[in-house]
Amino acid sequence: MAVIHVFVDYVRNRNVKRSHRGNMLSKADQRRLAKLLSDPLAAQQVEQNDSSDWVDYIDDLALELGFVTYDTEGEYEGYTSQEPIFPDNFIQFDEKVYQKFIDLSPAKQESSLLTHLLSGRPGGDSEFFSSSLLGQLDKFNTVGCGLGVVPLLDFVKARRFLLKVLAECPPGQWFSTASLIEHLKQHHRYFLIPEKPNVKNRSGAKWGRYENFHEGTSLYDRGTPIPEKDSDAFQRVEGRYIERFLEDVPWTLKYVDVAFGKRSKQQVYPSLGVLQGFRVSEFLSRALREQIAAPRVTVTPSFDAYIQAETYPAKTLAQLTPLCELVKEATSFELKITKQKVAAARAADPRLDVVALLQQLTGTELPGNVLRELSAWSEHGEKFVLYRGLSLLEADKDLSASAAFTVETPAPGIYLVRSPAKLFAELERQELIPLRVKHSDGQLTPLPKGTRTRFAKQTAAAKKAPKAKTKVTLTRVTRVQLAFPDQPFFDDLIRLLAETKCPIEADRKKLLLSYSKSNESLVNAALQSLKTQYQVKIQDVG
Repeated sequence: MAVIHVFVDYVRNRNVKRSHRGNMLSKADQRRLAKLLSDPLAAQQVEQNDSSDWVDYIDDLALELGFVTYDTEGEYEGYTSQEPIFPDNFIQFDEKVYQKFIDLSPAKQESSLLTHLLSGRPGGDSEFFSSSLLGQLDKFNTVGCGLGVVPLLDFVKARRFLLKVLAECPPGQWFSTASLIEHLKQHHRYFLIPEKPNVKNRSGAKWGRYENFHEGTSLYDRGTPIPEKDSDAFQRVEGRYIERFLEDVPWTLKYVDVAFGKRSKQQVYPSLGVLQGFRVSEFLSRALREQIAAPRVTVTPSFDAYIQAETYPAKTLAQLTPLCELVKEATSFELKITKQKVAAARAADPRLDVVALLQQLTGTELPGNVLRELSAWSEHGEKFVLYRGLSLLEADKDLSASAAFTVETPAPGIYLVRSPAKLFAELERQELIPLRVKHSDGQLTPLPKGTRTRFAKQTAAAKKAPKAKTKVTLTRVTRVQLAFPDQPFFDDLIRLLAETKCPIEADRKKLLLSYSKSNESLVNAALQSLKTQYQVKIQDVG
């Protein structure tokens, strides 16, 4: 579920304060998150209601998973207060818990998330009685659901069983919900409610299997219990549950697509037969078997990095984004390795081995030109160390007065010192005649004439005899440029060329692809393989 990582990335880099009353996210944070989630409906809800169901759901899920913490109890202002307040309630990001989660394999991450979602909402909070995030179906009346058979039902076991049944369906094929209900009625009639539940009412009489489930003629009418002896009782109780289960966890996690029928004037509540069809994704069976592949990373000679993953590659992105600019985020991720990012990452962490990291992620050797450039870029990060809040002192090697102020001694007689004003006063007190020079951001201030310094002075370079001319041989490289009519064809070809490690230059804004004529055979082979999808014709211009 990519959205949970989007939420975490948002709150970890900000001081997000929750509302004083209600303990909700502010409208400004709701609006930004709705935009980051690329959900038009969420954005519309924020403008109309100051909040979005989808954003609130992810907010709650991040708290339940332990990725964030904040005060959920609040405090009461006085004896007459009827609800708590939450002063200065900021969201705290728990780096340790989140890192432990993304360190899991993709299969274990999915399994952990699924276990959490299946384990919640017992009894009166189950699909029978409460709506899910995406749910469109109405629910049974909750009156009396704390008694009878409902508290005894093992909803977690039933949900896992239903997922296994769904995983046996051929993926991508639409099925009627009625056919699934009929299959369960014939072969697994008691998957949810036991045949003979051992529960009695207050008078000591046995509680009927369906006594908790009432049908009425209006949304607010409690109605009457569904008789177990009716031939369609299974459809009216378990059948309603199956409809509401399909629109809950399976739909939220995109394990299934669902189809709703046209709503006519409702005669009975809750609704029956509105969710009419479903189709199962191929991903479901592999998620249950924990056979989700690890992210696959490809680095091309043109310094593009591609991530292909079945689930959101949070850890891989965390490793690559310090070295790359994110170019495109869709079913696959495209990044650009840049000199500035690599040098900055090496400066921040001198122990970082960029080449080793990329080779570990790709599982193969990097292209030769990338390997050479990365080594050079990494050296830039080794050459510079930035010191803040310090001053540079030039003095004799045995200057004892500077010892208490010295942070580092890069060279004999050169000191990096703190509290320069106090040090200057101490040097004057010892009558050492210090000279203080302040440089501007744009240039160095020239030193007074006669000042001794260990740094080289600007002098006219002595003229040297001209060197003998060196013979050079130039190599002419002919480059070919292809202009593409649309983005999908462009992306398909780029991916194929990335797999073959063909050196190219891609301009995604102008849809232009450039390559050396010596690599034309690789490009032609890639174009040939795309002819099953496209009718390809190359037209020479100019």
